[in-house]
Amino acid sequence: MTETQFIAENEVKWKQLEAFNQTLQRKGIRSLSQIEIRAFAEVFMVAGYHLAYAKTHFPSGNSLPYLTHIVGVAHNYYYVRERGSLLAVKNYFLHRFPSASRQAWWYVVLATTIFMAGTLFAYIYVATDISRFNQIFPWEFVGGDMGDGEVVWDYPLMSAVIMTNNIRVAIMAFAFGITAGIFTVWILFYNGMILGALAAFIAMTGSPRDVLIFWSLILPHGVPELAAIFISGACGLMIGRAMLIPGQYTRRDAVIKSARQAVELVPGIVFMLIIAGLIEGFFTPMGVPPYFKLGFSFLVFVGLSLYFAKA
Repeated sequence: MTETQFIAENEVKWKQLEAFNQTLQRKGIRSLSQIEIRAFAEVFMVAGYHLAYAKTHFPSGNSLPYLTHIVGVAHNYYYVRERGSLLAVKNYFLHRFPSASRQAWWYVVLATTIFMAGTLFAYIYVATDISRFNQIFPWEFVGGDMGDGEVVWDYPLMSAVIMTNNIRVAIMAFAFGITAGIFTVWILFYNGMILGALAAFIAMTGSPRDVLIFWSLILPHGVPELAAIFISGACGLMIGRAMLIPGQYTRRDAVIKSARQAVELVPGIVFMLIIAGLIEGFFTPMGVPPYFKLGFSFLVFVGLSLYFAKA
């Protein structure tokens, strides 16, 4: 691509950012509506990527000084004024986080598919031969007791262990993107196996009530936890793809671009894990019927689906 083509393809976005800069310099960030703030954030990030591209491919060209100027002006509002207000926090959780998650939807679907493939594989693997369970996960870790030929489960302990593991998985799925996504794929698949193995073991050795109790303790906090894991996995896969397939960018610029997109999702992921922890700490231990907890889980799922689907 020549610089002339580069300018022709992207100049409209740059002019939009320049117009936002002029408005912000005259009236400030509070003059923008929620929709305008989102549009400003989007064109700012796009211009930032173009600036990195221009530095690499057209270091002596005409586009670099212009992009440096408009991105520099916008930077002051995006990172200082916009983020330093309660309005910015509200805007992030109401708009930017779900919007950024939707933009990464392909990666989220892929991360979910990898996790669920591990779950399905382990369920079938253990269900066809119950002795295989220990090959995937030591059942003693979740409070099982094989006394008198019957399995007695410490369900609160099991739930806490799985929650702790899921938080660790969310962190590792993101961080291992730096391995070109290879370990991100393995972390997602293996931890899907852990869930599938546990579900199969309880289904094969326990009563229908055991199965009901298991899912009623796992799903209330598991729904937001798993959503956070899938988004974290998407971040890792995004970075991994940039390392393997940088496209029109250099590998370094592609990774920086993807890392910026991924980092924007981190506060939302952390918040979802906090919500899951609160549910685990206050709702899960309540002495209410399992069906009530499963109903609550369904409502959480519907709420999250509407949240991420909103415009």
